[in-house]
Amino acid sequence: MENRRDLIYLAALLHDIGKFYQRADGSFSDKQAQLTDYSKQLANDICPLNDKGKFGYQHVVWTNEFFEKVQSKLNNIPQLKVNLYETTDDDCLANMACNHHKPKTELQAIVTMADCWSAGIDRREPIEKEEAEDSITKINWGITRYKHIPLYSIFNTIKDGNGKYAFSLEPINITGKLFPKAIATKEDGVSQDKYKVLWDKFIEEFEKLPADSLAGFTESLVYLLKKYTWCIPSNTMDMANVSLFDHLKTTAAFADCIYTYYLENESDFNWNNSDKRLTLNEGKYPVILLGCDISGIQKFIYNIASRKAATSLKGRSFYLQLMIDSIIQRFILHPSIKATVGHVVYSSGGKFYMLLPNIGEIKTAIEEIYRDIEIEIWNEHKGKLIVNLDFIPFAYQTKEKQIKFEGVETVESDLASLWKALSDKLTERKNQKFKNVLRSDYKTFFEPSTSGGDVKVCAVTGEELKRGEFKQIKDSDTVVSNAVIEQIKLGETLKDVDYLITYKGYNDYSKYLSNRSKVESTIFSVANYMFDEKELTDNDADFRKITSADVSRVKRINNTEFLAAPLKGQRVSYGFQFYGGNKQAEFNKDRDKTFEEITRKKIDDKNSETYFGVLRMDVDGLGEIFINGLSKEYRTFSAYATLSSALDWFFSGYLNTIREKYKDNVNILYSGGDDVFAVGRWDLLISFAEDIRTEFQRYVGREDISISAGITIVGNKYPIAKAAELAGNAEHAAKEFKDEKLGAKNAINFLGQTVSWKHEFAWVKSKKQEFVSLINNYGMSKAILHRLMLFAEIQANNKKNEGKAGFKPDLSYYWNSAYYLKRFMENKPDNVVAFCENIKKSMFDNPRNLELIALAARWAELEIKVLL
Repeated sequence: MENRRDLIYLAALLHDIGKFYQRADGSFSDKQAQLTDYSKQLANDICPLNDKGKFGYQHVVWTNEFFEKVQSKLNNIPQLKVNLYETTDDDCLANMACNHHKPKTELQAIVTMADCWSAGIDRREPIEKEEAEDSITKINWGITRYKHIPLYSIFNTIKDGNGKYAFSLEPINITGKLFPKAIATKEDGVSQDKYKVLWDKFIEEFEKLPADSLAGFTESLVYLLKKYTWCIPSNTMDMANVSLFDHLKTTAAFADCIYTYYLENESDFNWNNSDKRLTLNEGKYPVILLGCDISGIQKFIYNIASRKAATSLKGRSFYLQLMIDSIIQRFILHPSIKATVGHVVYSSGGKFYMLLPNIGEIKTAIEEIYRDIEIEIWNEHKGKLIVNLDFIPFAYQTKEKQIKFEGVETVESDLASLWKALSDKLTERKNQKFKNVLRSDYKTFFEPSTSGGDVKVCAVTGEELKRGEFKQIKDSDTVVSNAVIEQIKLGETLKDVDYLITYKGYNDYSKYLSNRSKVESTIFSVANYMFDEKELTDNDADFRKITSADVSRVKRINNTEFLAAPLKGQRVSYGFQFYGGNKQAEFNKDRDKTFEEITRKKIDDKNSETYFGVLRMDVDGLGEIFINGLSKEYRTFSAYATLSSALDWFFSGYLNTIREKYKDNVNILYSGGDDVFAVGRWDLLISFAEDIRTEFQRYVGREDISISAGITIVGNKYPIAKAAELAGNAEHAAKEFKDEKLGAKNAINFLGQTVSWKHEFAWVKSKKQEFVSLINNYGMSKAILHRLMLFAEIQANNKKNEGKAGFKPDLSYYWNSAYYLKRFMENKPDNVVAFCENIKKSMFDNPRNLELIALAARWAELEIKVLL
């Protein structure tokens, strides 16, 4: 049968859709349930019996009912009209999806195997448990527990935690409504009624999916499933911390990989026709975990030689996102690979991982793509950006309940070891960078440039430019490279972009897209076109004329209503993408603010410019969390995918919501994975960092998964590259923080001082506010600020030189500070006296407090000087 590979992938993608439907419907015996007699009759064929002789895994009955419900929609897809319920073929789409707990053929058993691999080898319990109480919350959920237990946060169980935070049933978006809440009673969970509301919305949008091609339908379905099943637990038997979406997606990827390998290596499998079980021979590895990592991202974004083209910064950041997406597209669209977006396990922060079949043709294609990309990225960026790419073949061994790797020795045989082994291989690649460039063009790599004499230099990058490789910035004498011009256009138009079209065609339609789009960027032979909504949705928009299958996808930016607009276009897939920082501070509708304008207190007053801040921030110990954070019983591909998705939602999606409060004075230049790079007015940037930390702690629900930050504050004409480097140093200093009571990391460094987010920052902030209030409103002299900073400087000098030969510590600041504060309080208002008494007591209670008071004084001094 044609399209068999596509059918198996789709069957696996929908194999557990019945869990969603079942939880929104009545029980199997309920006359009000939406089950047809045909679906009920199928139970005997597709449901194994439990130890009480009842049908187990009843959700597969609702999976079949789903196919019955949407049959007319699926019949509109040319490749499914015959294959949906083919009576002469046991391996039609519906059978392969519904029979995964009781397979009758080898292909159905491949979906079963993929289901087990995604969930972590074999299920820990053979049939669903019927106990009403779960082992974590001790809540009695009742006999229909599967309809009430919510999706628990994956962060609950990191580092052997015991959190009880869970999500509500909501379509995914970038607002704070999606934050988990504490679960204490059954009423805090979910319900059949809430599932019904979500299910009805899902079915309504399902009918809007494109039906003119199987590929376009399937990829659009991946995004629709993400929108509605991200918040649904895939399994309520144990701690329900893995989303149904991530389980469906990874199961589909595994099914495709195993089936493709099976076609070439059928003898590596054993089919037991009596017990209908498919097993894999030991020493065989059907699946590849592929990893790709771009090095040099941070320096590439901020390392510009002049502020004259600072608008390119946001464009450079978005260009990097397009670069990662384009590399993924090279794999998906390669004729020897033919993967889907669902094969991508994780993509964010300049990295991606994907599952691919382990066959010779695909491994050859991987090396071909890597060679081409490495050469192209060298030609374009001359070593400033480096692509590292490698893979490891692996397999689950169900007998040993382990993961085995090909060609790699590890201490343990689990998923964490697989991630670590691949990470090590990617690091090794960094030590062999540009190997393909050396092989293909040794002279270009080592011989000096032939240019000389009077050459043009790019004002942004500082690179020498050959004839034809540069342009002038509009309304300026500034000369920049063609690549920088493209990045400037990306940054300037990103705020007006609603849709991103990825197109790999070379015909009249590519000319149309180029002429009509707001901006385009072709990377690694993949063209990306940015459009606003009107151009794609007008009834007379020429986009509807595009019929080439090479139109890969249309994605809506930071908006999950990707099927709401009547988009025109054929054989196209639709989806959405979260991107941190697509909006920038605007001077007016025609242009964004410059860095100088961002620092103003009043938008039209040049004299109100203040200081400029640069923020760098990331999660503490994220690598360790991925490798060892999950306990062994939870180390499954579905769980890792859920963890990755959770972080990506916060940093690529929700961060935009946090910034909205500061939209006139703070710009996110880069946000992805777990990294944040932002700029803005210095005081608001500190508040922005505080909000990120507060919201992140609320999101993960615990203190020991933390985030550290570094901020540098400079004049608004200070070189951005140097300021970013200083912010990086500040972030590093924050991560070096360690205190017996407050713990390690979980800190912010600003104004030259590191303080713990836990207790210290809030204390410093409150003291700063008191300084400002008393000075501005009650006549307290600003002289106290300088004197306190002087005392702290003496203490810091003592600490720095402690133990050095011949050094005698200056302890005079003890009595001098006490004497000074006593004299300072004379004839002062009661509130000033009370404040001074408080800081004096704090100083002598703990030497650390003097450091914190001095930081508050510096902060207050700066605020009074430039803001008030």
